[in-house]
Amino acid sequence: MSVKLELIFVNQAGKKVYLRLDNPLETLAEADVKNVMDTIIAKNIFTSSGGDLINVAGARIVSRDVTELDVLNA
Repeated sequence: MSVKLELIFVNQAGKKVYLRLDNPLETLAEADVKNVMDTIIAKNIFTSSGGDLINVAGARIVSRDVTELDVLNA
């Protein structure tokens, strides 16, 4: 199963910007994620085509489970 942490920001153009991180720790605390996001904005670490990241819009853990079907040998 694929698991990603999505950090969602708003840029200067008012559009959402997603930063996706693979395999986040299971012990990840919401407060820690918020602190990191605030630091990213305060230190202007990333920018986007719509300008600097200016606000936190949210964060989420996304899980994706894929099962391949062997239709070629069926």
